[in-house]
Amino acid sequence: KRRKGREIVLQACYAAMISGANLDDTLEDQFTRRESAPETVEFARRLMHIIRDHRPDLDAKVKSIISKNWNPDRLGALEKVILNMGVAELVHCPDVPVRVVINEALELTRRYCDEDAVSFVNGVLDTAASKVYPDGIPSPDSSGHLEDPDDPDDQADELDDFGHDEELK
Repeated sequence: KRRKGREIVLQACYAAMISGANLDDTLEDQFTRRESAPETVEFARRLMHIIRDHRPDLDAKVKSIISKNWNPDRLGALEKVILNMGVAELVHCPDVPVRVVINEALELTRRYCDEDAVSFVNGVLDTAASKVYPDGIPSPDSSGHLEDPDDPDDQADELDDFGHDEELK
């Protein structure tokens, strides 16, 4: 359901970019064009709001990564939208595993862009992930829950009642 939500957001962002229309309006237009599960609509709206509310920051992050080796002005509209979506999820959706974010972005790239864009998008999002998680990409536990180093519940097995590492005793 999230895959469909990402595709809807991609189409809405692209439509807004090309037409100059409001992002929220283009998203609602996409919902009227297709039947979507409530979870899909909820996820798409959440992602669109993140993109809308953080667009300058997302654009800057993508540009800073790309400009090291490439002219950002050469970036296609769809690739730009896919990269902004991926960076938005990496930065603002810690509940979505990094590998899922990147793989979903690559699927959208394969479907809507030139084949050469796939490795480019992969490289940019890998770099973005390493900047978002400089201490290493968190991995989900067996239940799919991402460990949060700032959440005491996720450190319960490692720290004693005083916040000390159990192994140091």
